[in-house]
Amino acid sequence: MKPVRDELLDLCEGDEEAVDFIVQLWNFFVTWDDAVDRDKHGSDADINIAMMWGLFGLHDSAFYSRHATVLRPVIMKCIADWLVANKFEASREPLKLEHAYFLRCSPYDVFAIVVLLVAGFEQQLKAIEFFHTIAPEDSLANYLQEHRHGMA
Repeated sequence: MKPVRDELLDLCEGDEEAVDFIVQLWNFFVTWDDAVDRDKHGSDADINIAMMWGLFGLHDSAFYSRHATVLRPVIMKCIADWLVANKFEASREPLKLEHAYFLRCSPYDVFAIVVLLVAGFEQQLKAIEFFHTIAPEDSLANYLQEHRHGMA
């Protein structure tokens, strides 16, 4: 899933800084996940850009600076969810794989909070629906099929 800028602008009621934050954070999360999973979907330049944003761009973000008190613990929770999801995936246990899928959806929670901060609760509801339906290939069924491959 790559966030679609026009839809994000609508959800964020035109707040470009919020949209840029969502897009950059998504890119950072995906790049980090690909590196850990040893998937290489982007070029070395793409990886370098994402890592530079993680080191410097996050803290240079005016949006993040204004909302760091709210966003920092939410992002940390998202990362913790992802780390546990990786542990669950490695176990290959069916129930843990299901939980891993939902834990991996944590970035959507971060993005929904960004929308709440700039556009309010009603837009947040729309954002939650949008983020959870933007990429049908990321469904639970597809995830389980991919990760159960090779299981007895």
